[in-house]
Amino acid sequence: MLDALAKADSLTWIAIVVKSLVYATSLSAAGGILSAVALRSLPQGERAWVIRLAVACAVAAALLSLARLPLRASFLMGGTWQGAFDPMILPMVAQSPLGMSIAIRLVGLALVPAILIPGRIGPALATTGALIIAMSFTFRGHALADPRVILGLLLAVHLVAIAFWIGAFAPLYRLADQNGLAAGKVAHDFGRLALWGVGALAVSGSVTLWLLTKDLIAALGTAYGQMFALKLAAFTALIGLAAFNKLRLTPALLRQDPDAAQRLRRSIVLEVALVALILLTTATLTTISAPLMVEVR
Repeated sequence: MLDALAKADSLTWIAIVVKSLVYATSLSAAGGILSAVALRSLPQGERAWVIRLAVACAVAAALLSLARLPLRASFLMGGTWQGAFDPMILPMVAQSPLGMSIAIRLVGLALVPAILIPGRIGPALATTGALIIAMSFTFRGHALADPRVILGLLLAVHLVAIAFWIGAFAPLYRLADQNGLAAGKVAHDFGRLALWGVGALAVSGSVTLWLLTKDLIAALGTAYGQMFALKLAAFTALIGLAAFNKLRLTPALLRQDPDAAQRLRRSIVLEVALVALILLTTATLTTISAPLMVEVR
């Protein structure tokens, strides 16, 4: 793994950073919508702020996603910046699985601002957009391996769950600073729904890992397997923090313990750092190494 990272050139590192930002902004946009719709206890003013943040993230995600096309074209032209806008290579990249994935994601991102439409139609369209954003990542990478449909569905479930988790970070952090009791109610609401999300993440991640590796011991000898192990360790720590929040901090917030809000904010900062590590690891994983099932075989 370290050898692969050491050999990475500047273009590869730029690609990793841009891909990480695409993940972060896309999932934040989708998660913001899911949180605004699903967290009924969220105060109206905070819900409006979450919606504005989701729309801003959708715009950023669209621009960053489009930036991946010339980066890929440059890579195919030997890492030269002149190749980034080559009139023959760029259309080929646009028609590749990467281009299809981005095109589908742009449709989902375009539906995010529909949350501003009054009535039920707006939230319904925006929620559909959030699901499309998650599905867009299943049109390339290891989701294209066999069994393709199962891997694609597992990845989509995985991404919807993590997006909802990410979407709750900002409102919980802000509320903990403003109104500890309101933060406790939202944390309780989130924890109840997050139980299903944790289950979905655990099942989808475990089944995907088994389908891709078949042989975990052999997989750990590959760069892909080692990066996957790092991602799994970060995810395990994230689950531990979530359990602590639900079992200890949420009741403390509802009791209005004086230091509970500050402890929640510190916990959220740690969770954000772990999610950032997971996204960066995923971006690195899919950029510098082949899928496990390819390398192990």
